Amino acid sequence: MSISRNEMIKLDKEATSKYKIPSLLLMENAAVAIFHQLNIYDSYTIVCGGGNNGGDGVALARHLLINKKDVDVFIVKDPKSDDLIKNLEMLKNLTENIFFIENENDLDLLVNSLEVNEVCVDAIFGTGLTRNVDGIYEKVIDNINAHSNYTCSIDIPSGLDADTGNILGSVVMANETITIHDVKDGMVNNEICGKISTVYIGIPAI
Repeated sequence: MSISRNEMIKLDKEATSKYKIPSLLLMENAAVAIFHQLNIYDSYTIVCGGGNNGGDGVALARHLLINKKDVDVFIVKDPKSDDLIKNLEMLKNLTENIFFIENENDLDLLVNSLEVNEVCVDAIFGTGLTRNVDGIYEKVIDNINAHSNYTCSIDIPSGLDADTGNILGSVVMANETITIHDVKDGMVNNEICGKISTVYIGIPAI
């Protein structure tokens, strides 16, 4: 069984509008659930986009740091999601290892982090992506694929179409994908996702 992009978007919206579950709480639930699956390692590079998928990554970083893990956080371009920004403010109280990637000049630090840390967490794009990946996002994904020792994508590999499984210009080649609520249609039998597991974050499916 799997779910489409629009079905997932509808469930997300109903969780906050109909059932009055704060989106920040759902993000926290996701981070805690992913933490419990990924905390077997000691060092992490977490690469975040500016939306809610990136917010999941930033919240995850906080829990890893609280549990004495080594974590580097990279934000690609400007944070846009309110929940991401709130989590970023919390994270700044725990670490100075937060870096912003604006252009190719910022990639050397990312490459070094990817090479020395055990795991790269891909939190760049989620299921809502429909356009082709290009520019600095494409460069970041290419470097993850070239230099990461082990890659875990949150919800879906960045650059993968959640409905069709097609590559949207460039895609993260994941060793593992921890998907939220349910497997997305485009992930079924798709080797790009690696090993797939699902986490419950409290979204009603009624």
